[in-house]
Amino acid sequence: MDALKALYDNLKHKNDNNFQRIDITNQKVNDCTWLNHIYISPSVRYGHLEYFKSNNDAIEVVHSVFYPSFFKALPIFGFDVISLGGKVSGVFCDFTPSPYHDIILQTTISSVKEHFKHLQRGLPEWVNFMSPEFLMISPRDEYKKVEEACLGLFDIYIAYTKEFDRNNKFLDVQEVQDHIKGQNRYSLGQRKNQKTQKALAKYIGDEASTAFMENVLFPIYQEDTKSKNFS
Repeated sequence: MDALKALYDNLKHKNDNNFQRIDITNQKVNDCTWLNHIYISPSVRYGHLEYFKSNNDAIEVVHSVFYPSFFKALPIFGFDVISLGGKVSGVFCDFTPSPYHDIILQTTISSVKEHFKHLQRGLPEWVNFMSPEFLMISPRDEYKKVEEACLGLFDIYIAYTKEFDRNNKFLDVQEVQDHIKGQNRYSLGQRKNQKTQKALAKYIGDEASTAFMENVLFPIYQEDTKSKNFS
């Protein structure tokens, strides 16, 4: 649907104006439109923006996740919109502590959740690593209002990253280790959602979809025990 392509274009514009972009795919895959970009900054170690539209228009997805630098006390920002059969079926957004959070960000998203509480879906068991304010919404005829609210949350997150770019506040060694563990816990938790992998596998196959989920969508940070370096 045009709304999701417009959302992708909007997010890409915001990202391009605030982060350094690395394009990893910009192509047709089995007649599906599949666009992927990585974004980095001093306070963002890995931001990913994805747009996927199947060849039969059965599924359309905008996915965005921003992992902060391990040295900065920021939460993870995630924002996803899914359309099935040309109709938006789900909107998901969170400032996820990993383990760092911020009271202003927490209060802001809490107010958005309260405003749209009549649209909030029941949370599946696998999302127990998300924040209590996690938005999991079936937007019905209020999609544009929900989208605007989530874009507003992203604008606030961008402002935070710009401030953290400028300040000289860095986490200590133990805090960095905690941050690595927290971000890995987030990625491993997201991988438990098998619906994502299965939906993509229909169009690119099991092996490619699993590799994409583990290496691009939700990567983990592993220590190289042989060289004692991180990779």
